[in-house]
Amino acid sequence: MKTLPRLVGRVLGERLRVMPAVIVTGARQTGKSTLVERLVPGERRYHSLDDLDVLDAARRDPEALLGGSGPVTLDEVQRAPGLLHAVKRAIDRDRKPGRFLITGSADLLLMRQVAESLAGRASYLTLWPMTRREQRGEGRCGMWDALFAASDRDWRDLLASGPEEAEDWRSFVRRGGFPTPAVEMTTPKERAIWFDGYVRTYLERDLRDLAGISALPDFRRLMRAA
Repeated sequence: MKTLPRLVGRVLGERLRVMPAVIVTGARQTGKSTLVERLVPGERRYHSLDDLDVLDAARRDPEALLGGSGPVTLDEVQRAPGLLHAVKRAIDRDRKPGRFLITGSADLLLMRQVAESLAGRASYLTLWPMTRREQRGEGRCGMWDALFAASDRDWRDLLASGPEEAEDWRSFVRRGGFPTPAVEMTTPKERAIWFDGYVRTYLERDLRDLAGISALPDFRRLMRAA
């Protein structure tokens, strides 16, 4: 799959040059891992806590996992929230900008741990599903943001640079903004299968673990209605 530019990529690079840690949260499958692996410049050690060996190391000896030289990326850190305490200690020893790039899919649990561990040490970003412009490979802000940022004399050129062909907004809404169904899949049937699997994973793995919701059938009906 071709890596498409994301709006948050530029901001992420800016914050890594200022803060010791940057934390990127967002729903599963919005492209966080792709963002931190491919779109962040520079050499970084990468540890995904979806890897069971890495997860075990993070739980047994987090200091060893974070040791060594160079910046570190920790992907899906909500699986070992205790690792954030080791990150805090490392930052307190050396506040060099860009040391840690952290991602997590579980906002509720992760942000509580971050508030306790990394207050004043980290900057926070949210990666949302892909916008229409991101799906087209433009990776820039919408027209209103561009107009507000530009001088009056540039408005005519900006408005003329918009898409020439009208888009089918119904089709855009149906394919959504998750990168896999929005960009890689081409048929409604493929997307329906993907979304069904996504809902099952969310309900049976993430939501039960994070929120302790017991009435999952009722919650599933609520999601379908939404």
